[in-house]
Amino acid sequence: MGMDSSTHTSAAFKRGSILLFFVLTGAFAILYILNEPLYRAIISEDHLVEWLTFAALFSAGMVSLWVAWQIKLRYHYLHWFFILFLGFNLLAGFEEVSWGQRVFGFSSNEFFQEYNDQKETNLHNTFQGILQIKTKHLALLVLFIYGVIMPWLKQRNKLPQYLVERYQFIIPPVFLRIPFLLGTVLMLDFQTGYEEEIGELYYSLCFLILMLWNGRLLKHTPAFAPRGITVPFRPAPLLSAHSKKVS
Repeated sequence: MGMDSSTHTSAAFKRGSILLFFVLTGAFAILYILNEPLYRAIISEDHLVEWLTFAALFSAGMVSLWVAWQIKLRYHYLHWFFILFLGFNLLAGFEEVSWGQRVFGFSSNEFFQEYNDQKETNLHNTFQGILQIKTKHLALLVLFIYGVIMPWLKQRNKLPQYLVERYQFIIPPVFLRIPFLLGTVLMLDFQTGYEEEIGELYYSLCFLILMLWNGRLLKHTPAFAPRGITVPFRPAPLLSAHSKKVS
């Protein structure tokens, strides 16, 4: 049975994405076993994992902006999801590093000093300081539904079609279910109480991969063509070239 280059590269992208999370999980586990103090250091506030999370969120936002712009150029409309996803990722990224407070050395004002449970300038810790509700619990619930349950429902055709077709709501691909699930489990802070930092990193990487995947769909398929309108589409050279058939 023959396999064209688009099928091959898509499969490689999926495998590579899943492998990334298993490699990271293995690396964190080995580091915890061999050098727990170093493990605790890199997952603590304002260290390696937190800044990797910021970088992934910022990158996801930029890719989302690129996808929205390319849809605008090709199909002449602004896709609401990618515009909102841009804003969400930038907000989440700068919230993660408290808007650069520790980098630039500015102090929190009286409001944040009183209501923020870490005395930092950010909204999510202020929200949980006022309402006594852990934002990580809300996040893991929402992202478990979005990244694990909804792809499963879509795969089995049990998701309302109007959500995807009429409202153009972007559902993560099925291969991201495992990474989203890993992130959800880590958000529960089972080991040291700081594993949520790794969970946030996994979520941010899921967002970045989700945007890269949609960029591939835009480039190689008419997936974002306006509903009910036939748009001439010429696949990218990568997809029009067929590899040799294998037996």
